[in-house]
Amino acid sequence: MWGYHWCWMLLILVSCTGDVKSSAFYQRDKANRVLRVQKRANWFWEEIKPGSLERECYEESCSFEEAAEIYKSLERTVEFWISYKNMSPCKSTPCQNGGSCRISGYSYVCLCPHLWIGQNCETENLDCAYKNGYCQQYCSIDKATGRPRCSCAEGYQLNEDGQTCDNTVTYPCGRIPLHNTPTHSLDEKLSLNETDTDSDYLAKLNYTEDVWTRIVGGDLCRRGHCPWQVLINNEYDYGFCGGTLLNSRWVVTAAHCFDTVLPYSVTAGEFDKFKIEIWEQKVLLKKLLIHPQYDPIVYNNDIALLYLSQPVNFSFSIAPICLPNHNLGQLLLQNGQVGTVSGWGLTSERSRSSQFLRRVQLPYIDQKVCIKSTNLTVTDNMFCAGYKASNMDACRGDSGGPYAVLYRQTWYLMGIISWGEGCAKVGKYGMYTRVPGYLTWINETISQHSHLDVDF
Repeated sequence: MWGYHWCWMLLILVSCTGDVKSSAFYQRDKANRVLRVQKRANWFWEEIKPGSLERECYEESCSFEEAAEIYKSLERTVEFWISYKNMSPCKSTPCQNGGSCRISGYSYVCLCPHLWIGQNCETENLDCAYKNGYCQQYCSIDKATGRPRCSCAEGYQLNEDGQTCDNTVTYPCGRIPLHNTPTHSLDEKLSLNETDTDSDYLAKLNYTEDVWTRIVGGDLCRRGHCPWQVLINNEYDYGFCGGTLLNSRWVVTAAHCFDTVLPYSVTAGEFDKFKIEIWEQKVLLKKLLIHPQYDPIVYNNDIALLYLSQPVNFSFSIAPICLPNHNLGQLLLQNGQVGTVSGWGLTSERSRSSQFLRRVQLPYIDQKVCIKSTNLTVTDNMFCAGYKASNMDACRGDSGGPYAVLYRQTWYLMGIISWGEGCAKVGKYGMYTRVPGYLTWINETISQHSHLDVDF
């Protein structure tokens, strides 16, 4: 290395010993045009030392080649050179929606925040976990595009906007059809009068307070406001459990209802248990289908389906509820989400069952909090709902009934009333079967049996 530098210096000295007169002197007018460069005192040592970015490019101007000698990489040199010459493509702030710009070679790359994609973060990266993909009902990811795709429940059609749904039948699932109601009697008129309080309504029917205050907290579910709620009866016509109407032939309920009692019939459109009303329909049961993995010890997989001997006729007081799809099931079972529970159960552990259908709103409880609230087994197929300290809860007699959640004008069945430690006890919650975990079993079971109108 040193030998090379000495040879170079020797060559310079030899070249300077030529015709000095002809090369070293210029006329005044030419000499004024000669560029004079003032060398620094240590210029000789700088030439033989390795390059320094600070010395070469910041203390004085450097060339691209000099920068390349320092960075030893074309890509890194280009990135430096663009910034050094103030040629940065990030200077124009091309990244949108909070994206961060980074130089990449001769171009740039935008680091996009969550839910934004594209070269400049200009496209919203919708997914079903965020606002249900802006779908009114069902959202799924299109495998071809990776984008959300909206669809609708049975009885609805997707609108041209690709997001909202309109019903194609008179009584679609998840809708309360009260506005199409003809009045049939004085009782029915009273029950549909939204200006009446519960007490006013019962007073007009000549009922007293101590008769109807049975479900823990909540209020009356006026006739037609819980149209998917059914009452399951034994052979003696005693209603012992609730259920939820999925369509005209199928009811979903809790498997533990049938540990000791067999179902005989189902009453749809029921409101007053002790009175036969013209708008209710009683249908005999044709088949009981309990989940094959139901565990009666811990109430795991506490779900069953009832196949009716004939279809019920939908009306203002009878309509099915919608089932969620997988993505909607995850969206609607989150901490703080409120669902509606209904039934004819007790309002306290020592009271009688309610004569009238009642409902109460209960929030979903975080699963970790749910598990810590009890010493009993809580599986992933269960969830908690209720209040840590409140007088509102489901109770004995409500079993099998719905935990329904309203989402964008449509009601979905998210849970089935399963079990609890007492009723409305401080620090305790009601336990529910997690319906979204059984969508495949429900749909396959219905598909296998709905076309068979013969004895099983």
